[in-house]
Amino acid sequence: MKSNLFVAAVLCSLPFIAAGCSLKYSEGQKNVDAEVPEFVFANADFSRWEKNQKMLSMRAQTLEQYKGGGTYADSVSFTAYADDGSAETEGSCALVAFDPNQKMYSLYDGIELTNAPRNVTIAADELRWDGNTEQLTSRRTDTITMKKNGTIVRGSGFSASGVSNRFIFTGAVSGTVETDENAEEGGDAQNRP
Repeated sequence: MKSNLFVAAVLCSLPFIAAGCSLKYSEGQKNVDAEVPEFVFANADFSRWEKNQKMLSMRAQTLEQYKGGGTYADSVSFTAYADDGSAETEGSCALVAFDPNQKMYSLYDGIELTNAPRNVTIAADELRWDGNTEQLTSRRTDTITMKKNGTIVRGSGFSASGVSNRFIFTGAVSGTVETDENAEEGGDAQNRP
C-alpha cells in the first residue's frame, strides 16, 4: 500500500515537474554557437597578402575565430607594411578583438605602437582602430602616452587620423619637451621653415 501511495504521488506530481522544465534546445544551440569559437589556433603566425605583397604579419599566443566573423587574439605582436614592403607600424598588446566585416579593431592592455615613418611611439591600455575611417581613438577618460623626437606627451581623449596625419587630445594634456642643445634660450623648440 505504501508503494502504491508513493507511485500515485509521483504520477500526480509529474505534470508539475514537466511544466516547470522548458527544454528549448534550439535557443540553447544559438547561445552555444555565439560563445564557442569555430577555430582556435595556438602559437598562431598569420600574414595577410594583397596583390602579391605582404601587408600585415601577426603573432598571437591564442587566436579564436567565431561563427559571426569576430576574432580574438591574446599576447599579440604585429607589423603592418608600407606599399614598398618596409615595416611601417609595429605593435604589441595583451588582447585584440576584431570584426573584419566592420573593419573595427580593439586593442587592450599594455599596448605599444611604433610608426617608423613618423618616428612616433604610442602606449595605452585601450585603443580602437576603425579601418573604414582610418581613425585611431582612445576612450575619453583613458590616458595615452606619445613619444616623438624627445617629446613625451600624456593626454586623454586621443584621436589620430591616418588620412590627415593629425592627432588631437580632447582632455587634459601634460608632458615634457626636449629641445636641441643648440636651441636659443626662450626660443621655439619646433623647426619652422
